[in-house]
Amino acid sequence: MNQGSDRYIDEYQNVHIQDNMLGQGGQGVVYRTKDPDLAIKLVIDDNGNPLTDKASLEKYSKRFKRVRLLPLPEKLNITVPAALLVNNAGYVMQLLSEMIPLKHLGFDHKISENIVIEDIPLWLSKISENEAKKIVFYYKTGGLRRRLLALYKCASLLARLHGNGFVYGDISPNNIFISEDKEYSSVWLIDADNIRFEVTDGGNVVHTPKYGAPELVQCKDGCRPVSDCYAFAVVAFYLLSMIHPFIGKKVDGTDDADWADDENDDMDIEEKAYAGFFPWVDDQSDDSNASDGGLPRSLLLTGKLKTLFEKTFGSGRLSPWLRPSIYHWAEALAQATDTTVMCPSCNMSYYYDFINPETNEHGCPYCKTLRPLLIVIESYHWHGSNEPLSVPCWRYIREICDNSKISIPRRVFDSFSMADSDMEDVNIYLSEKEVLVKRSENSRINLSVAHERHQNGKFHKVYSQAQIDRNSLEFCFWLFAEVSGPRLISCSINGGGK
Repeated sequence: MNQGSDRYIDEYQNVHIQDNMLGQGGQGVVYRTKDPDLAIKLVIDDNGNPLTDKASLEKYSKRFKRVRLLPLPEKLNITVPAALLVNNAGYVMQLLSEMIPLKHLGFDHKISENIVIEDIPLWLSKISENEAKKIVFYYKTGGLRRRLLALYKCASLLARLHGNGFVYGDISPNNIFISEDKEYSSVWLIDADNIRFEVTDGGNVVHTPKYGAPELVQCKDGCRPVSDCYAFAVVAFYLLSMIHPFIGKKVDGTDDADWADDENDDMDIEEKAYAGFFPWVDDQSDDSNASDGGLPRSLLLTGKLKTLFEKTFGSGRLSPWLRPSIYHWAEALAQATDTTVMCPSCNMSYYYDFINPETNEHGCPYCKTLRPLLIVIESYHWHGSNEPLSVPCWRYIREICDNSKISIPRRVFDSFSMADSDMEDVNIYLSEKEVLVKRSENSRINLSVAHERHQNGKFHKVYSQAQIDRNSLEFCFWLFAEVSGPRLISCSINGGGK
């Protein structure tokens, strides 16, 4: 990109000094500024040059002002234009300094250069160096659990937008931000100037290359919720598996078959793939573009997630109305997040119910270490003592360390919601001798606790906290919660590979 001055003035005469680039999308580039809590977006032309002419300034000024007036839902983690730039088509946005774009969780060859042979552990010694580097990068950036959690929160944001009649328009890893510290999980969407009501007749359609829905790439339709869902699914598959869902053997040169195509000869092979002319890499009915690359999907995708990808990239690839809505993605990703376990040996995360086929024991599929001590929380709809318990409506699994604190989110106690299912309602503190159940300050649930050796095994209301003596390694107690409906919740501590 051709750079002019690195100083930009906004409509309130504030001066912003350009810092490092955060990302580039369908029609603009975003930079940090010397102020750690602010960023600027510059609209660029096809050659990557910032737009500064009067006509462009007027055009985009109207557009950005319109975005500021949209009736977006309250408390939505989306950065809208805070101030317009004066001499450039662009604007200033708020940006938390401790956040990074989700693209930092995607693997590329530049990143692999920073991983040396000494970083590759012994349990990865039997695979190729490049694939081993991918896995090292994967767990160093938070592994499966962090990716699932970030995607779940992003899907929830999009679901709230869609539920209010809006389309985001340009979903890509450049526009989704996550807390840089792996101990935190805040997610924000930036580059909000493409948010609009659903467009059904073409219009100014913007998408980031590699992530646009086929109907947008082929200029056959405008922005709709289903095009958002497609782009989100591409981001999700790429971040989870480390490969693009349409870059298979037909595209990467590993296919010996003659794939010549009389149509669309003005497009190169990758452009055809991104435009939806080829099947996706895991297509169950057409393996012509299959791929063995990336992490094994059998270790990454739950049954629900696999179905969502199949419906989006299979039947929904060229038939947008067959794609699952973003609401299904949010719930499935949350359920997947909540059933992951962090391996204490290799730091990879995996699903708690994985059984090593060689040992027939629960453990890490990567380094073969036995599953750590876990708390398994299973939530059931309660229909009265005369009705038997059905299958759990939610599971929440976490590994236990010395003097662990386990934070239990609202989705365990209540129906899944896009707005508050991630709110912390209850904390469970575990030590060798006791279990402490403590309500969070802002919790609004009615909570009771019971254990066979605690106060005659009867349920007793928890006003602030309740303490239970723990007399063995494996241990079980019960919670009864009421929010919108009653839930009976089993909390069991299970040891090792059992």
